[in-house]
Amino acid sequence: VVGGGVDYLTDRFNMRLRLEARRQHGGFRQGFFGADYELARFQAAGPDGVPLADAHFPDGYSAFGEAIVEWDAVSYGGPNKHLNVSVGAEVFSWGRADVDGRVEVQLFERSLEVALKGLAVGAGKPGARYLGAAEVRWRFLGGGLYAMGTGGTLLFPTTEGTLRPGAFASVGLGVDHAR
Repeated sequence: VVGGGVDYLTDRFNMRLRLEARRQHGGFRQGFFGADYELARFQAAGPDGVPLADAHFPDGYSAFGEAIVEWDAVSYGGPNKHLNVSVGAEVFSWGRADVDGRVEVQLFERSLEVALKGLAVGAGKPGARYLGAAEVRWRFLGGGLYAMGTGGTLLFPTTEGTLRPGAFASVGLGVDHAR
């Protein structure tokens, strides 16, 4: 692995960038334990449809990039808006691409938070996985109590060892002291 990173931090704006060049060979790859690892134990992304332990990972190269950008709008009385964007992507020399991203915004004096998440594993190849989710969180009573709802897509392992697409939704209440 060869790479570098840059961090730019201020009171209202933060940016973190990372870029790496990677060599994959002998079945080993960097980032093996990631967002897709638990699903891959049942069925790896790609056309073979086999568990990760039996899947062939081609020798080659990849480029990995990650960007995290955060912004706070400050007005009289303190921070009132917040934006957070994070995206990571790895592109392989044999045509596969993996992308993971999240966009989060806080509005109305940070009382309402909306987040969108997406994941693509094996994009550009047969058997690719695409997952998405959204979350809404509303803070009230001074911000210590919140109601939230979330929903999105997911994959369920079956008894045959394959993955079946599905969806989820949930609502809840929570208490915390962090903002």
